[in-house]
Amino acid sequence: MFDITEHDSTAPAPDDLEILQRFLNLHEHDAEGTTLDPPLEMIRAFLVDRGLLAPEERFTGAHRETYLQLRTALRALIESGREPLTAEEAEVIDRLGVEAGLHPHFHAGHDPTLEPRGEGVAAAFGRIVAIAFVASFDGTFAHLKTCADEGCRAVFYDRSKNQSGRWCSMADCGNRAKVRAWRERQKASR
Repeated sequence: MFDITEHDSTAPAPDDLEILQRFLNLHEHDAEGTTLDPPLEMIRAFLVDRGLLAPEERFTGAHRETYLQLRTALRALIESGREPLTAEEAEVIDRLGVEAGLHPHFHAGHDPTLEPRGEGVAAAFGRIVAIAFVASFDGTFAHLKTCADEGCRAVFYDRSKNQSGRWCSMADCGNRAKVRAWRERQKASR
């Protein structure tokens, strides 16, 4: 079994946005430390662990490919301030929302949600799309960013007052960037 938390040390985003954040940050490392796409069983374990998929549900290689497409599209949506979302990326998100039968659900005790009507993997992916959709309306989606460290690229929740955060962790990625910049300045001054 996979320990999902060992692969994502970023501070958690608030509420349901944390599920989306962790979904986007699933990965493995090879022996050299290169970041790899998550294996099928890791994705399945995450979905089951988060209550998005029943333990008896099948999760196939085709589902893994759909996960990779959705992850790419949602990461592009996070970075859409720099580059617009492509038609293909938008279509992936839209298609999965439709396949899940997303519909609005009003609650007596809390804010409305967008809920999947279906079951299985389609509903699990639909729930992820719903979290992104609702967060785009309440303003929290804009706080999701991709770490500026090219070796990291983790999705993190920017808690800075002016939303100027660049790294998932100042102690790790931010510190490495500062050390690199200092070394470059030292080389230039010689």
